[in-house]
Amino acid sequence: MTNAAIASPRKGAYNSPSSMAHDANLTRVIEFLKPIALFAELTDVELMALSRDLAQRAFRQGEIIFEQDDPGQVLYLVETGQVRIFVQDADGQETGVNICGPGDVFGELAVIDENPRSASAMAMQDTVLYVLTRDLFREHLRRSPQLALNFMRTLSVRVRYSTQQMNSLAMRDVPTRLARKLLELAQQYGVVEPKGVRIRLALTQSDLASAVGATRESTNKALGAFRRQGLVLVEQGNLTILDPEALRDLAS
Repeated sequence: MTNAAIASPRKGAYNSPSSMAHDANLTRVIEFLKPIALFAELTDVELMALSRDLAQRAFRQGEIIFEQDDPGQVLYLVETGQVRIFVQDADGQETGVNICGPGDVFGELAVIDENPRSASAMAMQDTVLYVLTRDLFREHLRRSPQLALNFMRTLSVRVRYSTQQMNSLAMRDVPTRLARKLLELAQQYGVVEPKGVRIRLALTQSDLASAVGATRESTNKALGAFRRQGLVLVEQGNLTILDPEALRDLAS
């Protein structure tokens, strides 16, 4: 994308194909931003300014976007694909923090506090991201009170989610944590099918174990119990929740 200003065409003026394509691309980006909570209630002028400053980056499945302790210079917004956010302890044990899909923002903390990245990010599938540099993001925050308010709300939601995750890891056993995580993923990425709710994520056994903060063995044991009870179906790498109500009972 370019940061060049878009001049309003004179009446009867001819728009070159490249100019028309540029205008159409900006319009597409603006429409993509509008439903996202971080950009809610921004004016078209504010959204246009943001769209001009966004750049696109593509990542292959399994590619690391950034690593824990890297400098944080860029804010990321998922256009297509999925990104796994995770932390590693001194022994290399991974714990999943979040899974981000289209419309989700990540990497915002390091952009604000200038500290190193607190987690790592990896593309779970071929992924396209919008990126916004720290300086540009701060400039938009200064210019737009609504964006600043939305950003505070986003951080508040993130803090509440992290608190709930810590409480779950500390107080719940592995089957309960797994049931909660599956229901959460189904709410975010589920599609209703005749068999049940299929989670549209390419989740490996290691991904699930990391997401619930447990070993792969204990997670597989809990998942195997869910399968035998008819709660879930694992088929060709796809996970479908067959009995959401029973899973909610386990989660509670």
